[in-house]
Amino acid sequence: MLGRVVVDLSGAVLRVSVPPPRPVPQEPREPGVTVGELQILGKSIGYEKSRLDLGLNARNLRFDFAHDGTGRAMLVLADATDGHVDLKMSKRDLQSALLAGATTAAKPHGVAIQDLQLNLASSGPRSLAGDLRVKARKIIMSGVVHLRGKIDIDDGLIATLSNLACGGEGMIGSMAAAMINTQLKANEGKKIPLMAFSMGDVSLHDVKIAVTDVVEVTAEFGRK
Repeated sequence: MLGRVVVDLSGAVLRVSVPPPRPVPQEPREPGVTVGELQILGKSIGYEKSRLDLGLNARNLRFDFAHDGTGRAMLVLADATDGHVDLKMSKRDLQSALLAGATTAAKPHGVAIQDLQLNLASSGPRSLAGDLRVKARKIIMSGVVHLRGKIDIDDGLIATLSNLACGGEGMIGSMAAAMINTQLKANEGKKIPLMAFSMGDVSLHDVKIAVTDVVEVTAEFGRK
């Protein structure tokens, strides 16, 4: 048993062109290590020009040894008495990160992202409304796509998507908006159980969102 483990990721830099696949542990698993207290620090983690603060504290953790589908070894969080995770990012940094991600995603299609503006508002600890405006150009044509939507999380940690809409300006913007709206209509009112986003065998107990000049997401997790 390890009494206390501290992992300091402060100042780390993320370089991700393609998101890695979500690791899925395969059976059988073997008993691994136990940790009395785990603390993960992540002050000013960088992605492109953006910065993110991460903090995690948990007690009485038990990990299993396992392998993913490709045979790579991995640790699976099998149990924890209680835990808390906190993510903080300024609105400006979040907007910059979205711009970097959109630029990377659009480049293979010959599309250049010229501008991206994001507005967020929270009407409660589990409610978030977003308004995203993206200006793009392809060859000699340019256009604007304007996305709106809202997410509300109930006491059972069920997230519901609503008020999804997309408008477009210019030929490219109008064409993109028409395609996006088809997808948005299919997801209007969709319910997403956040309990399904478990950490190994450990599940979320609570999620809160606060929006000022900084977007902060906190979550509690622990034994099911």
